[in-house]
Amino acid sequence: MEGSSDQLTVLEEVRAAAPNLNNEWGNVDNMLTSQRVKRLDGLVSEMNLSEAGMLELPATVAQLKSLQKIWLTHNALRGLPDSLTALSGLHSLLAPDNVFKELPQVVTRLESLQQLFFNLNPIRELPPGIGALTNLEWLDLSECQLGALPSTIGALTRLHRLDLHSNKVSTLPSAISALARLDHLSLHSNDMTLVPPEIGSCTALTWLSLNANKLRVLPPSIGALTAMVRLSLHINQLEHLPPEIGNLVHLEALSLHSNQLPTVPPELGRLTECVRLSLYQNKLTSLPPELGGMTALQELWLYSNLLMSVPPELGRLCALKRLWLDRNQLQTVPAELAQLSSLQEIYLDQNPIKQAQLPPELALLPALRKLYVSTPTAPAAAAPAATPQQEFMRQQMAAAGAPNPQQDFMRQQMAAAAGASNPQQELMRQQQASNAAAAAAALMQASIPFK
Repeated sequence: MEGSSDQLTVLEEVRAAAPNLNNEWGNVDNMLTSQRVKRLDGLVSEMNLSEAGMLELPATVAQLKSLQKIWLTHNALRGLPDSLTALSGLHSLLAPDNVFKELPQVVTRLESLQQLFFNLNPIRELPPGIGALTNLEWLDLSECQLGALPSTIGALTRLHRLDLHSNKVSTLPSAISALARLDHLSLHSNDMTLVPPEIGSCTALTWLSLNANKLRVLPPSIGALTAMVRLSLHINQLEHLPPEIGNLVHLEALSLHSNQLPTVPPELGRLTECVRLSLYQNKLTSLPPELGGMTALQELWLYSNLLMSVPPELGRLCALKRLWLDRNQLQTVPAELAQLSSLQEIYLDQNPIKQAQLPPELALLPALRKLYVSTPTAPAAAAPAATPQQEFMRQQMAAAGAPNPQQDFMRQQMAAAAGASNPQQELMRQQQASNAAAAAAALMQASIPFK
């Protein structure tokens, strides 16, 4: 118990003195070599000197031979003392948000390191010696100023996670193929114009972010990443997708929005575990019917394209909850969409859809809460505001799972229409169907869809 008290006292005094290191260096240095610190050695495994205002790290920190993890976040450090090599058990060095212009050479001699964070520093290049850190499992160099990676990065064969986003990286070295254990690779917000084919050797990858780059094509070898769960490719200049993307059968989220795609390969239909697919803000003029095979899909973003029709096979997306088709060139939608029993929201606004061509069955979907329809030139008038009493009743009905009055009216109309047989009844059925379509348009909500 006495040792724990000494430990707490010393650490508190070190942190309290840290902001004054430049004026009281001798004081802190003596503190770290005092008899109390000698007793502390063997007890301290972690030290947090974050936000301490340090310009330099005391060399005497290296006397804490049992130190395994040290935080140096948000200081003003430019270098590290060579004495750190004495910390043979140091496995985590976390020094983000300082002013390092290069990775200190002493770091490349800390061969026990498993975690190395130097993100948020103005580092322009890595020394070849980075390859000596063969025990490294997580390397974070995001939000630096890196333009390239040395080929010795391939020596980090135990690496599981590599964060390089928000740099100036234009490509990856072919040595990336040696990172067989890599499962998380963050490369978004760089200057990449191509992905090397060697990426296909990183078969353990489950998370890959390549968004916000300058990519026009993807290598077919991306199809070898069959463990992939999340793939981010949005905000690029992609004009084509390789059909091999259909091999990523465990993919759960695929973002392709804000590219230049005129179409997507039918092989996407093989992604039967995909829950979210974003394709908005492309140049899509058509969709392959095979998309109907994505039966786990819950959210499908297709707005702001050039679609003139959608395949009826989309009606097979039995798990779909939200469908964005707004801002296209649609004049109608297939009646098969009325088979989407899980659908809660569908956005069809800003399309030249005629109300008479809107399947009235859409309004009868059991889970539907939002049906948003308008035309670019003549948007439908907003429904009059409900009185407090009406709003209270609507909330009560919604809580009880009851349909709103418009939905109830359409259900009655459709039920009556189903029994028509003679010419008079057929005429009535057509009139009722027209009324139901008009009522469907009245289901428009004033809410704005998530985009």
